[in-house]
Amino acid sequence: MKNKIRSLMNSFGNNDCNNFEKTFTYLEEVGKILPYSKICFDLLKKLNFQTTNSELDSLILALHKIRFASNTNNYFYFYFPLVSHILYYKPMSEKEILKYLIDPNFANGTCKVEEMITVINGAMKYKLDENKNYLSKESQDWITNELPKLEKEVQREIDICKKELED
Repeated sequence: MKNKIRSLMNSFGNNDCNNFEKTFTYLEEVGKILPYSKICFDLLKKLNFQTTNSELDSLILALHKIRFASNTNNYFYFYFPLVSHILYYKPMSEKEILKYLIDPNFANGTCKVEEMITVINGAMKYKLDENKNYLSKESQDWITNELPKLEKEVQREIDICKKELED
């Protein structure tokens, strides 16, 4: 009976606490310098399919307020685990946060949808080869199964980047 309950509980939210902690520990460390990083970590721990819109709004606001400043690669690799994990549970948030994955890769010269998706998939494989806990299982699932379905949304983000260059 205990195993059934545990199994049921594990089917909701972050079911691998060890993987989650190992994946997102860096947020606590960065939180010593960028306080919203720690806030984001605390909110991310509670994220699941039942997360309310107001809880999600708080998480996304904290994500925006982190303001991680670095080169394009480090910027991408900082936000990659966060954004993909959030989008696994709350795919309707893509309009607000997909830019964290697209913008830095656009700045590095990737400007076609298929290429962008390939670059992001390649980044997943590269980082997981370095550290098997770099991405949560949820992030990996989203990148592998959902990102390829978002061609229109990726194109929208690329178009926004192009427009910003023109202005």
